[in-house]
Amino acid sequence: MSTSGVTPMVEAIGVHKHYGGVVVLKGVDLSVARGEVTCLIGPSGSGKSTLLRCINHLEKHDAGELRVDGELVGYVARGGKLYELNDKQICGERAQIGMVFQRFNLFQHLTVLDNITVGQVKVKGIEIEVARAKARQLLARVGLENKEKHYPSQLSGGQQQRVAIARALAMEPKLMLFDEPTSALDPELVGEVLDVMKDLAKTGMTMIVVTHEMNFAREVANTLYFLDGGVIEESGDPRVVLSSPSSDRLKSFLSKVL
Repeated sequence: MSTSGVTPMVEAIGVHKHYGGVVVLKGVDLSVARGEVTCLIGPSGSGKSTLLRCINHLEKHDAGELRVDGELVGYVARGGKLYELNDKQICGERAQIGMVFQRFNLFQHLTVLDNITVGQVKVKGIEIEVARAKARQLLARVGLENKEKHYPSQLSGGQQQRVAIARALAMEPKLMLFDEPTSALDPELVGEVLDVMKDLAKTGMTMIVVTHEMNFAREVANTLYFLDGGVIEESGDPRVVLSSPSSDRLKSFLSKVL
């Protein structure tokens, strides 16, 4: 719980994660208010994507506490102990959290329209025609209304990523997670994806974005966290952090990416 008494949309307290003998997250604390955009930056291997995957329980954290909208992620507390939720309950949690991956993760055998429709029908039980109408609205929102009959292989990377965003939004999530959504794109396609994300931020969607796009972080984010070696080295207003970094590690990192 935040000191203001308002429950954050996302709260991490002392989160640890290791793979075998490799410790990836070393006690991460993070808080994301409702309606805010938070950017995670840092070198490869710093733990950014792992933290993101722990937030929707694609990875299990080993220690600490993770909450989304006040509820524990992946677990329920009973009698002072934590018990992991079953697969159905975890899927129910995950359906409320949109995730956009670096490599799109679209279903290659389905059309664009069906990619956006399938989750609504199979997970949420929405009637097919209602789901298709919603999918068409979202395609118009991301500027792809004329691509509904195309297959992913017929689209550019930027178009595929915009479909992936539309697919995530179709589930009406309370939170959107973006894992380096532009890093697999040709440079000239990056802008069209960032524009969709900027518009989404304006609607008040809570977003956590792992990114190397510093201009996006500076322009859109409310808070920026710099991770290095599994810990948060620095955080704050992105305009301040990026223009006047206090840690030597962040200064070194920014000298290579700006």
